[in-house]
Amino acid sequence: MEWGLTESTVGGPDGGRDAGPDGGLDGGLNGGLDGLAADHYRVCLARGIHGRAALEVYVHDGLYDVAVADGLLRALLRGAVQGRGWALAWGELPPGGAAVRVSFTGRRLEVPAEVTLVGKRFWVAEAEARARSVVVTTPSERVAARLRTVRRRTDRVRRAGR
Repeated sequence: MEWGLTESTVGGPDGGRDAGPDGGLDGGLNGGLDGLAADHYRVCLARGIHGRAALEVYVHDGLYDVAVADGLLRALLRGAVQGRGWALAWGELPPGGAAVRVSFTGRRLEVPAEVTLVGKRFWVAEAEARARSVVVTTPSERVAARLRTVRRRTDRVRRAGR
């Protein structure tokens, strides 16, 4: 647990949803939305173009991003968002499945996040913090990015109606 990885993976052999050697998903995929969920987000494995594994990221009940494994460019850090008091980041695991460490940062703040593996290709990290950026580190790579702010759709609708 040195790198902050959880031992469980979402999907897994029992769920038949792990990425296979060809980048696709082993077993059948019946369009179900198995995955990781919290009050403000949900992630799930899906089948991408050419049968490759994909990660769907929903924020506040709306589709926010779809990351497809083995695309033209591997994205160690695919995306990162923040809401009121929470931060979320996701990406593709490095070749060979090297460990990923994630920290959310801000003014005088550095919060290490728990990283959860989703299938065999993706990772997701979250923290309860008001952060401005995220830093993702592997034994051979380091990536940093600013967090995008997301708000509930109902907040935008209320403000637009005033």
